[in-house]
Amino acid sequence: MTTVAPIITFKAGICEFDTSATPPKISPKPTPGYIYLYEGQDDELVHFCWRPRTASLRDPEIDLVMVPSDGSFKPYQTFQGDARKSPTNGRIFVLKFQSSSARHLFWLQSKTQHAQGDLGYFSPRDLKLGEIVDQLLQGEQVNVQDELNTIPSGQGGQDDDDDSGNRMEGLRRQSQSGAAENLGSGDPFIGDPSNEGEESREGGADGGRA
Repeated sequence: MTTVAPIITFKAGICEFDTSATPPKISPKPTPGYIYLYEGQDDELVHFCWRPRTASLRDPEIDLVMVPSDGSFKPYQTFQGDARKSPTNGRIFVLKFQSSSARHLFWLQSKTQHAQGDLGYFSPRDLKLGEIVDQLLQGEQVNVQDELNTIPSGQGGQDDDDDSGNRMEGLRRQSQSGAAENLGSGDPFIGDPSNEGEESREGGADGGRA
């Protein structure tokens, strides 16, 4: 039996495009889940996986074998002064590839670290998670715990509670006027959608948890 030893694991859900809407919108699925990465024993390549929290490590719904430098994992964000913020009402990361137009969108299910509860706020912890995943996808060697330890105290390094406020019917982008609008095919970074009960854990079973 193949041994799965995750390098990093963190709470996230998957998103899907609703192409029946005009323009299409991004909808988060409510299923509690985990993103985790591990190195395959046979191919020695990083596997990018997503599973419901009720599923085992060996039964992910998504299991992508990543060729070094082909994939990237980036936050969908804008800048407001020095702050990084999602233009939607949730924190989305996008997994995309140089070799194809495929896209996978994920929303963070950990509790927001924003003092006023802003669901679109990317904390230093959120950004560090994305940075670690992106580095692993480039084929770099990463000490996950050391990287997480670089997050300043009080900046969300330890809080991984679920964010109950993230149970959204659909992610929406905020326009400059403050009105909500659907996140459609013309938005940068995401691209055209047309192309596009938790088990117990044993020590070390989920790698570097974040």
